[in-house]
Amino acid sequence: MTEESKLACQAIKSANIIKSLCELYGVSLKEATDIYYQSDISELMEEGVAELHCRSDKYLATLIWDEHKEDTGHLVVPTLI
Repeated sequence: MTEESKLACQAIKSANIIKSLCELYGVSLKEATDIYYQSDISELMEEGVAELHCRSDKYLATLIWDEHKEDTGHLVVPTLI
């Protein structure tokens, strides 16, 4: 895989995670983009840590949302099933 194709795959993955943030949490595209790029997970993905690119977009969006809520001082209360 060339460096260009790796960057393209990473860009697509990032876009899909941002889209998932919008869909799952009803935030605007701008807000979702800001949340994504301020997250630790986006940095780890850029570095290729822990094979995060293999995780589903919605799963990663959920982790990023939880991190965002912790950073902004909101408690994240899990839903009981």
